[in-house]
Amino acid sequence: MEINRKSPTIFEVAQLAGVSRGTVDRVVYGRGRVSQETVNRVRDAIAKLGYSPNPNASSLASKKEYRFACLIPEFTAGDYWEEIYRGLARGQEEIVKYNIRLDVHLYNQIDPASFRECCDKVLEDKPSGVIMNAVFKDEVTDFAVRLEEARIPYSFLDNKLDELNYLMYYGVDPYKSGALGAFLLTTRCEVEEIALVRLVRDSLHKADPNAQRRHGFLDYIEENLPGCTVHTIFIEPDKPQKTREILESFFRERPGVKHIAMTNSRVWLIDEYLRNHPDPQRIVVGFDDLEKNLACLKSGDVEFLVTRHIPQQASRLLKEFTECVITGKVPSRRNNFVHMDILHRRNLDDYR
Repeated sequence: MEINRKSPTIFEVAQLAGVSRGTVDRVVYGRGRVSQETVNRVRDAIAKLGYSPNPNASSLASKKEYRFACLIPEFTAGDYWEEIYRGLARGQEEIVKYNIRLDVHLYNQIDPASFRECCDKVLEDKPSGVIMNAVFKDEVTDFAVRLEEARIPYSFLDNKLDELNYLMYYGVDPYKSGALGAFLLTTRCEVEEIALVRLVRDSLHKADPNAQRRHGFLDYIEENLPGCTVHTIFIEPDKPQKTREILESFFRERPGVKHIAMTNSRVWLIDEYLRNHPDPQRIVVGFDDLEKNLACLKSGDVEFLVTRHIPQQASRLLKEFTECVITGKVPSRRNNFVHMDILHRRNLDDYR
């Protein structure tokens, strides 16, 4: 016997009727034009599932608990994902009235097997909804298919896979943020060469969370500086001595390269080299306002950071996702792009 089965949602009605969530919403609330055949299919699905257009009221009255699962990478103090975790914690405080339990599952972002294990655990728990990011494309796609088969709505945080049927996304437009970084790097003068520093994440090269940002960066350079050469340098985040050696070797062979960018959140990894090899002509652009990155900005080693208020995107997603799942409301926007901020040492003190 199934105990405490979750109330049917608008997503289940839409799937059973073979229509979109928006169509179900129009039929339930009499908004817009819908064919009689579609209306009949939706009403049949509602009757079969016992769907109520306002499950929120009954859930609050019965004190029913809903469980959400969130999959994010493991982190240490000062990491990007620590900021995301803080945002989730802040958002959870604001949705306590909905009787929501948020289970955060941490996986190793350089190990696809770790992510798959988290996915299996989440599906065993049968949550009411799932929030995740998109580090491993194949594994995330497989997980999304399994969620849809189980009729569990899901949303993306920080990055996404456009081809999937997610409920909503919160974060910057990664492609545009990459293009903005390229603009800031090259706006002062004609640039003939750029060093793009990337991270070696896993041996199979399956983890590539910054792909869209990098594509935006490279497309901007190709379209606006067609004669510019972009050199890619790979470093390993946990091997600082090797990083120093790689950078020293590269710039010794190409002393004319004065423009450097990192499209991930860890430009601080190259700060030791920058400090020990000062160059007044050098321009460095990074992303995300982590404390270590801000220190690089303040010292002048990094010229610009493209960022946003990192915890805010997590808390906003959790609140809206909760409302949509519990009440059956269709989100007003599927892609919620937060604004991008440009930080320089001259405006750093006024930020936060």
